[in-house]
Amino acid sequence: MWPLTKIEAKKQIKDKSLLFWTLLLPIVTITFMVELFSRDSAHKTLVASQLITGMSIVFSTFIIISIVISFVKDREKGMVARLASTPLKNYHFFLGKCIPFFIIIASQILLLTVIGVYLYDIQITHYASYLTVTLFISIWLTSWGVAIALYAKTENTGLVMSNMIALVAAVTCGLWTPFDQLPGYLQTIGIILPQYWAHQGLLQFVSTLPGGENLGIVVLILIGYSILGFALSLVGYRRYMKMARS
Repeated sequence: MWPLTKIEAKKQIKDKSLLFWTLLLPIVTITFMVELFSRDSAHKTLVASQLITGMSIVFSTFIIISIVISFVKDREKGMVARLASTPLKNYHFFLGKCIPFFIIIASQILLLTVIGVYLYDIQITHYASYLTVTLFISIWLTSWGVAIALYAKTENTGLVMSNMIALVAAVTCGLWTPFDQLPGYLQTIGIILPQYWAHQGLLQFVSTLPGGENLGIVVLILIGYSILGFALSLVGYRRYMKMARS
């Protein structure tokens, strides 16, 4: 498992596009939008709190692109077929592939938060709880990324799906604008999605912005969606292996 984790980590470190999607684009976008929508320094902190917590969820979704590309390339290059002939167990394969992406997502959210704290005076009331939510967000997004990757026929699937998920969540879950300002029908849709609960889980521990949901409820919902993602992954793994062997 760990050798596979190291191989995957090295592949992602060498991927320059990952740096763009996870760091450069989020930082530039958030900085531009904060300056665009802020009236004064106090309002800037409020706007930054909304954008950094919300856009962290939006941009972390783009990791799905890298996950799909990684799984599709391993399948097409014969690596998966070769691994199938070894004693490597299925869950070791999943863990080895998932751990680097989990770390990337968590690091991205925490880095954007650090920028918000030091540049825009965002106040985090409880760092341990904020970190807990971040870790469960990372698990949930990794599980969804793997599920999509195992059913994907081409690398473009990751691009399409990540954009769809990011856009729908941004519009319906209050990631761009405060949730209570959205129309009622969008709130009804948004509250069903895990992105809403992920965002509200972060907001619970940001004193500079009102809102938030109970930590226990947020964690349980994210665990539920993570289980769903990994369950779909296990079902799709058999199909993935057939495509690899063929």
